[in-house]
Amino acid sequence: MPSYEQLSKGNWKVTVSLGFDSEGKRIRQKKQGFKTKKDAEKWVTETLSKKHKGYITPTESNIILKDFISKWFNEYKINTISINTIANYRSRIDTHIIPKLGSYRLDKITNVIVQDFYNSLINEGQKASSAKKIIETLGNCLKYAQKNKLIYSLPIDIDRVAIEKPKIEFWSKSEVDFFLNVIKDDYLYTPLFIELLTGLRLGELCGLRWNDINLEFRYLTVRHQVINDKINKSLLFTDKLKTPTSYRKITLPKILINYLKTIKGNSLDTDFIILSREGTMCNPKNLSTNFSNAISRYKLPLEDYKKSNPKKDSTNYMQLKQITFHALRHTHATLLIFNNENIKVVSERLGHKSITETLDTYTHVMDDMKNNTADLLDDIFSK
Repeated sequence: MPSYEQLSKGNWKVTVSLGFDSEGKRIRQKKQGFKTKKDAEKWVTETLSKKHKGYITPTESNIILKDFISKWFNEYKINTISINTIANYRSRIDTHIIPKLGSYRLDKITNVIVQDFYNSLINEGQKASSAKKIIETLGNCLKYAQKNKLIYSLPIDIDRVAIEKPKIEFWSKSEVDFFLNVIKDDYLYTPLFIELLTGLRLGELCGLRWNDINLEFRYLTVRHQVINDKINKSLLFTDKLKTPTSYRKITLPKILINYLKTIKGNSLDTDFIILSREGTMCNPKNLSTNFSNAISRYKLPLEDYKKSNPKKDSTNYMQLKQITFHALRHTHATLLIFNNENIKVVSERLGHKSITETLDTYTHVMDDMKNNTADLLDDIFSK
């Protein structure tokens, strides 16, 4: 039974038994400062309810966030994320979370404390998207603590700066055709042609080997990638992909199969399909930079190009949107969607975690297609 005591100043103090520890000693929890006995009784009810649900009060062990988040990261989280994500997590923990929140006991971290922490990140100049990821890292750690009954509730219900989702960039079919024709004799042609017809992530493209291609049944298997290892500062060929759904089969059109047959030559099955200019394993960062440099020659409007290059033939010039290499993946997806491919098929092709991710990413495409739907209804009911 809880014991209640009214102190000299009129406040109430309560002691409640929470059972016994592993050594048979009774666990007692005390709290004072209640203005009324009813307030104290309410606290006892909440405390016993937590106990019955399996919550372990960390009072005895004095677990602080610095120790717990380090243990959580090094013994659990590190095994569930990619190499470069490891570096990102470590940076958020060591640079932001531990210096500001590390000394707090787990059960003493409140929404107010986390809100102040978030506000300080924004006030120090962190982008809203960066602050969001830092809070997500903290939240993942605290969810693990909650799962293990070390905290009762998650103190991450905070107000955040709205993040406007950037509109994705992609090329039209005419831009694709123009640039492929421009680079038809350049080393960039092979990676771009494959990318536009498969929608692979950049690292997956660089990690593609001939034994990943089934020329007879027209599909490729995604099972490796090449990444820039931020931790060891090296180029790494790995079978650890972004998500479980990244491991997938992608069907290939005949036009790509025929092209692959022409370039295979005497390549070994274990040889990479995409190579650097020097014939070595392709660095994704370098490929992306080379692409950006190549399209920068086509950033001027036609009239400005003529003025800047009066002696050059502008007949075959086209201004191109200055997109990133990753936007070629978006181009692949939008071309399929605009041509009425099933969204589930597109999602699986891209290796997205769910159709929801695909719909969220390509919302603008869906909006653009609303007029197509209206036109379709006109066609249906005007007959």
